[in-house]
Amino acid sequence: MERRKFVIGLGALASGSAAAMGTGAFTAAELDGRKANIEVVDDTDGLIGLEAGTSQLVSNDGGANGNELVIDFDVDGPGDGVNPNSKYQVGGLGGIGNLDEVPGNPTLDTTVEDVAIDTDSDIEDYYAFRLLNQSGSDQAIEVEYETNSDFPSEAEVYMVSQYEEGSGDPEQTSSLIASATPDDREASIIYSDDTDYSTDVDSGKDVKISLLVVVDDAETDDDLGGNIVVRAGSHDDFTTADQ
Repeated sequence: MERRKFVIGLGALASGSAAAMGTGAFTAAELDGRKANIEVVDDTDGLIGLEAGTSQLVSNDGGANGNELVIDFDVDGPGDGVNPNSKYQVGGLGGIGNLDEVPGNPTLDTTVEDVAIDTDSDIEDYYAFRLLNQSGSDQAIEVEYETNSDFPSEAEVYMVSQYEEGSGDPEQTSSLIASATPDDREASIIYSDDTDYSTDVDSGKDVKISLLVVVDDAETDDDLGGNIVVRAGSHDDFTTADQ
């Protein structure tokens, strides 16, 4: 009986191009055993890090596993919320060269300087939280504040940021602002080369963010809370409007 010999030849792995399909091509393949290293870490250690400042109202101990950034005005103590007809600032707004030029309300002739309580404490040392680009490459970054659906008409929440490494126009070297109001429940701070008066955040650098909460005649039990959403890189939901 004739014995047929079958030889399985493993050719060299092609680099940079796909092998042409020929008479000997397979229709399916499965390669096992490759290792994927994807570790969930605390917010402070992520590729886009979030780190709380020194205020007791901001911590990195939130979320289901106690490892996410959270802003909570219900501090441990007798008080459990903000007062009506009041104003709160978390983080300083000093050291920003054009604070008198940054709009404090898009619909009114006011500036951040008019709204702020503390313009002496330097934002570089005193901030609500900071965002760290630990990805190894420059990134376009958006920080969005999404208010709750029942956000009262008598209140406003502002985020004011500073990226010290920016260059060029004063708006790049100092601050951008987002304000969340009942008429505009989402507001964003954008650092992007594709946005006027802005720039990508360099690898290894950070953005400092302070928070302002302005409460007028809001009623007891009104909810001023919401979510902070951070987007980085190329993203379908990235806001492209010039700031």
